[in-house]
Amino acid sequence: MSKKIILIIVSLIILAPSIQIKGKLSQNISIELGPYPQNTNQNSTDIIWQTNINTENNSIHIGLNNEFDRIIYENNNTDFHKIRIDDLESSEQYYYKVISNGIESNIFSFHTSFNENESIEFIVYGDTRGVWDQWKNAKIVAKAIESEKPQFALHTGDFVNDGRIVSQWIDFFSISNYTHNCTLYPVLGNHEYYGISYFKYFTFPDNKYWYSFDNGPIHFIGLDSNKLNRFNPNQTIWLIKDLIDNKRPYTIVFFHHPPYSSGNHGSTYPLRLIWTPLFSIFNVDIVFNGHDHCYERGRVNDVNYILTGGGGAPLYKVGEKWWTIKSEQTYHYCIIKADQKALIYEAKKPDGTLFDSFTIEK
Repeated sequence: MSKKIILIIVSLIILAPSIQIKGKLSQNISIELGPYPQNTNQNSTDIIWQTNINTENNSIHIGLNNEFDRIIYENNNTDFHKIRIDDLESSEQYYYKVISNGIESNIFSFHTSFNENESIEFIVYGDTRGVWDQWKNAKIVAKAIESEKPQFALHTGDFVNDGRIVSQWIDFFSISNYTHNCTLYPVLGNHEYYGISYFKYFTFPDNKYWYSFDNGPIHFIGLDSNKLNRFNPNQTIWLIKDLIDNKRPYTIVFFHHPPYSSGNHGSTYPLRLIWTPLFSIFNVDIVFNGHDHCYERGRVNDVNYILTGGGGAPLYKVGEKWWTIKSEQTYHYCIIKADQKALIYEAKKPDGTLFDSFTIEK
């Protein structure tokens, strides 16, 4: 055998592992989080997703059907991708998919915000925190929510057990398949710990700690009830101005710590002094909270207070107090349908059992 042939064989043996590794890496690109819409309004949205390695050729394909009529590119070499899509039409269902270095997502859809005179349907729940049981119960609740096909959803905080741990956020989105097809609006729970991942994976109108938005006949207000900001005068002043400016038929406020709770943590008394008088003065219809891992509905000064902490965290016992209309230790979610004439509220268990309901007529 000639020296030339021997040299070629030796070279191939040396290079073979690197060729295999290169090929393996190119085939191992995956979308490990998302895609999902964020900060959606009548004319725009953010689409967010994350790949397991950096990818430099990223795009969103979007349209009013799954043939798509627009492609928007992002050519940054990174593993985290966020593309803002403008020039959308209100009250429409858009279909989309994302592509990173040739790897395609499934086709999903989302709704832009609806006009005031149109009806809407959405979900409210909280306290998913699935680390304790490997996300078993949180996944069951999320699957039930997915079957409802909501146009959007509110979460009352405590998505994960420790918001500073990135892997827990990946787990949350991995079991929450409904997020591919509707915008999820968050507020901070105490277990988020103001971790940077919360502000990375969610985008907000106006302010990252408290904000408001309109959809259909409802004005929504999300607040930060953690100790860092519950006494912050800037938040309270902003809240008063926002309530004054609100012209929608209904108002819904959501934040983590409940002013009224018969659960383990109990009521957050400072919030009764700071915020609840404002809710009565400005005719807020419903206040949603979490923190206690149970369900409770009460009514105080013509405001409905609903504690919806049954999203997957270990359940807490719940009793009854003077404000209580209904309470139960159960996993659950809340679904609301509203138009300008009536708001219909239902609380459901993951198996579809309806265990509480009421109607607000305007």
